[in-house]
Amino acid sequence: MKSHLKSKICKASFTLLAALVCVLTFAQTASAQIEDWDFAARRLEGSWTVQVTLRDCGSGAALGKPFLSMLTFARGGTLLETTSSPAFFPAVRGPGHGVWSHANHHQFKAVSIAFITMNGLLVRTQTISQTIEMGNNPDTFTTPSASVVFVAADGSPTVNACASATGKRIE
Repeated sequence: MKSHLKSKICKASFTLLAALVCVLTFAQTASAQIEDWDFAARRLEGSWTVQVTLRDCGSGAALGKPFLSMLTFARGGTLLETTSSPAFFPAVRGPGHGVWSHANHHQFKAVSIAFITMNGLLVRTQTISQTIEMGNNPDTFTTPSASVVFVAADGSPTVNACASATGKRIE
C-alpha cells in the first residue's frame, strides 16, 4: 500500500513540475513577444519628414511632383499627420489623426483621417491607409503603396487615389 501511495505522490509531483515548466515557458514567450513589440514600436515612434508621390492606382506611374508631409507616431499607437500638398487649394485640409500598429518585424500599419473644409464647412474627409516598411536603418522608412480615399460630407465616395512615400526621422 505504501508503494502505491508513493507512486501516486511521485506522479502528482511530476505532473505539477511539468505544468510549472509549461507555465514558465509560456510566460517567457509572452514576455519576449511584448519586448519584441516594444523594441519594434520604438523604431517607428517619433516625428518624420515624409516625401509623398501621388501615383496612378493602375499603372503605378507618378502623378505630378512629390510634396512633403510630416508624421508623428506616438507611444501607444496614435498618429498625427499634416501635409503640404498643393492639391487642396482653395480648400483647407486639417491635420490627420489616426492610429498605427506593428504588423510584423519590419512592417507597421497606419490609418489617418483628415477633414477638408471650404469656407468653413466640411466638404469631405480624406482617409490614408498605409503599410510602412523599415529596413536596417532605423531613421528611414518606405511606404511602397498607400490607399487614399476621399469621401464627401454626405457619405458618398468621391475619389480614390494611391501614393508612395519615403520617410526620414527628424533628429
